[in-house]
Amino acid sequence: MLRIKGFTLIETLIAVLIAAILAGIITGVLTSFSFKTSDRILISCLVEGASSGISACKGGKPLESIECGGIPVEITIEGECRPISGTCSDVTVTAKAKEMNFSLTDRICNFD
Repeated sequence: MLRIKGFTLIETLIAVLIAAILAGIITGVLTSFSFKTSDRILISCLVEGASSGISACKGGKPLESIECGGIPVEITIEGECRPISGTCSDVTVTAKAKEMNFSLTDRICNFD
């Protein structure tokens, strides 16, 4: 008697189901990774913006905004960039972009 061996329809459907579940898991992991990478880039831009704001303030040319990786970053400065001679001023620079912000505070002194 001749018996033909092969996959049944049920076995094939189970294999397709398992492949679809694995594809969904891989897609979810890649999507999650891309969102986290995007957040890291944004945070890096905010830190760069605040740091640049402090440096520009110390140089006497305050910034209002920068562009980092195609992301516009708004910069606000609180405090005196050029304090009165013989005094110091605490300066806080806040960088804002896409509903996130980052602040740095530094002391700027004028020893003229």
